[in-house]
Amino acid sequence: MKGEKIEFKEDFVRQAAENFYASSHSVDFTNSETGKLMAKWVSDNTNGTISPTIEADANQILSILSTIYFYDEWINRFDKDKTKEDGFYLSNGNEVKTDFMNQTFGSARFSKGDGFVRASLALKNAGKMIFILPDEGISPYELITSPQGMKQTFEGGENFNGEVAWKIPKFSFESKLKLNNILKILGVNSAFTADADFSGITENMAYITDVQQETHIAIDENGVEAAAFTQIDYAGAALPEDRADMILDRPFIYGITAENGSLLFVGICENPAE
Repeated sequence: MKGEKIEFKEDFVRQAAENFYASSHSVDFTNSETGKLMAKWVSDNTNGTISPTIEADANQILSILSTIYFYDEWINRFDKDKTKEDGFYLSNGNEVKTDFMNQTFGSARFSKGDGFVRASLALKNAGKMIFILPDEGISPYELITSPQGMKQTFEGGENFNGEVAWKIPKFSFESKLKLNNILKILGVNSAFTADADFSGITENMAYITDVQQETHIAIDENGVEAAAFTQIDYAGAALPEDRADMILDRPFIYGITAENGSLLFVGICENPAE
């Protein structure tokens, strides 16, 4: 395949543009500059929050890059004068110091479920950021080990209205994952072998070699910023029921939703000081 020009079906290119708003670029994967151009495209489309190192492979015939960038502000911003340093307790029991944002709402909605309390903060563009605090002694991972657990954690529990006291660590971190094995566990197997059928894309033999994802998320007193880039290469204590203390001083789960309620980002904050 090295140096050989590959033809892609017009219907694939057209549908990619019409249905996924994708742009198509003809590149030379034998040229080392191609990886730099791809990395620049990712950086430009995530407002500079993700700047991956991408190395083009001479055996590649296609690379699909997708990005999502999200920025929004809290409807009720946190007062920076109330941000104070305090301790966050890691899963291993160690304590790290970090800055916590503080705010209390006299009347807000929250939910209590089996092993967790959940509440959210509204964002200006109609979405929200959900925070799920596991009960003492429960790991965040225990709550979301299955699709049923994930659904229960994000949607289940009994709903209440009352005072909600927030104490949220400021954090900013990135992650980089290789998704090949995860996809295979989910049943996507033949796509990674020479038996793969991508005839809807090209008449040339093609199969997936790599699926990688990088993410970035940051929250502060003003709001939340998050981004994701995916590359696919072919070749607490008991409280009154009308009150919730969202004291996020131990590992917790978070999610960001769009206006229609769809989850855009989901993560676990293990150590906000990293």
